[in-house]
Amino acid sequence: MNNSNMSLAALEEVSDCLGEDIHSLLLKFIYNTYDKFISALYQDLENIVCRLEQNKKIRFTDKEDRMTEEILSYLNGRGFEANHDTTYGGGHCDLVVRLNKFTWLGEAKKHADYDYLMKGFNQLTTRYATGTDFCSQGGLIIYCRTKDASSVMKKWKKTLQGSKQISCLTTDLCTYRPNLSFYSTHKHESTGINYTVKHIFVSLHYDPKD
Repeated sequence: MNNSNMSLAALEEVSDCLGEDIHSLLLKFIYNTYDKFISALYQDLENIVCRLEQNKKIRFTDKEDRMTEEILSYLNGRGFEANHDTTYGGGHCDLVVRLNKFTWLGEAKKHADYDYLMKGFNQLTTRYATGTDFCSQGGLIIYCRTKDASSVMKKWKKTLQGSKQISCLTTDLCTYRPNLSFYSTHKHESTGINYTVKHIFVSLHYDPKD
């Protein structure tokens, strides 16, 4: 038996002892820093968002919770511990994703107006997120059924930048989806640690002209 087979056998034995599948176990060994955890999570999250956008005819009438559950099911299938409407911080958070001691929180909103998005941002950053070293990033997932989602995103970014209630906020480009996603970073009120939010617009407008 070669070394790779021995390693696999050992991993299978540990997996059986812990009652945990090998994929989840591998993730815990590979993504052993918060940055690695976040990077892997965003890669998978971007993949499922693209899949949702490719089925606009179906998703256009879906409720927030149904799409959020689909995102969480996909992430669980990828080896993360992902739950919906879980008590965390000071309330029930839409998406709670964990791996080892690392946590990422997400709030999902259907775009209605910018005050509603600000409510979601404030819920995420002031009610749910602890802002500690291993919970210093989160996401605002915005289901956008209106046309011209990129313009909606730009206006939301300006709204966020113009808010006087958010301390030292800066924004950064998302290179993967620059027209439908961006990052914001500000000082978390409780810890004083920088808290980064990824704002992800899911384009679901469906109005065929044929």
